[in-house]
Amino acid sequence: MFQGFYDLTSNMITQNRNLNIISNNMSNVSTPGYKMDRMMESTFRDEMLYRYDQDGRTEVGTVSRMNVADERVTDYTEGGIRETGYPLDVGLTGDGFFVIQTGNGEVYTRNGSFNLDDQGYLILPGMGRVMGTNGPIQVDTDDLTIDSQGRITSAEDGRYFGTLDVVDFADYGELTKVTGGVFTTGAAPMGSNAVVTQKFLEDSNVNLAEQMTAMMSSQRVLQGSAQILRMYDQLISRATALGSPT
Repeated sequence: MFQGFYDLTSNMITQNRNLNIISNNMSNVSTPGYKMDRMMESTFRDEMLYRYDQDGRTEVGTVSRMNVADERVTDYTEGGIRETGYPLDVGLTGDGFFVIQTGNGEVYTRNGSFNLDDQGYLILPGMGRVMGTNGPIQVDTDDLTIDSQGRITSAEDGRYFGTLDVVDFADYGELTKVTGGVFTTGAAPMGSNAVVTQKFLEDSNVNLAEQMTAMMSSQRVLQGSAQILRMYDQLISRATALGSPT
């Protein structure tokens, strides 16, 4: 019976973590370029073997019904691309990321909802300056043309301001999500063949209906575990009372 306490409690903790991930996905459904996360579950025994003895020699029992949150996995599937008509909006088609210079170094994102700061630098609001192949991109007009290779010129006279730095990575598993659709990594970037499209944005890849269904399912599991846990507690209280000397 005491095993049931461990099983149910671990399941409740796991479902709480799953609900946090789902809630974060839903809150970013309108964030351009956002990539949704999924929680992968495992058993406590498997997690122990993986973390502490990957050769499988550690004896931790033959049966484990305890669920644990194994890892948080990001789905890098492309979202749909949507026309906005705004000249500083840029969407990517294909594998790749824009490079943003922040106060803590460079970060990577597919959010191309750019703007200009008071010095004429192209920025991702709230993040930092958009990097070009030769450094941050500075312009003197917002009447810009951005071609499919990311080259930025004046729509009026064709003056060249720079080329968007679009990079890719060999292993997306080395990327770490820091907020919304922004990632950091210690891995070296490589070239990208992504196509740049001006006046468009990539939508998030969050399927709201799917996330709502997952949330309701997780909530039902959480509530069911809590109800059974209360029953266990009542049974043990009665057993203790019957076994107590009078």
